[in-house]
Amino acid sequence: MRDLAEAVIMADEDILQVNDLIFSPIESASAAETEPVEMKLSSVEKNTILKVIEKHHGNITKAAKELGLTRTALYRRLSKYDI
Repeated sequence: MRDLAEAVIMADEDILQVNDLIFSPIESASAAETEPVEMKLSSVEKNTILKVIEKHHGNITKAAKELGLTRTALYRRLSKYDI
């Protein structure tokens, strides 16, 4: 399974699909047997940001670095999600 953050970045649409989380043929076979689970990308992004900030005890510089963002971009997302 792909890392959730990678799936969010690589997704083609606003809704995350099961296929966005699959990268190996073995996983493709098992995922085809289940119903697709939809998650809004904005919810996934917000939750990921919150977890990373919590992991770094509120250190925005470290959180931004782990997320692959600049501090400014992370602050914009914090504002976007009213965090």
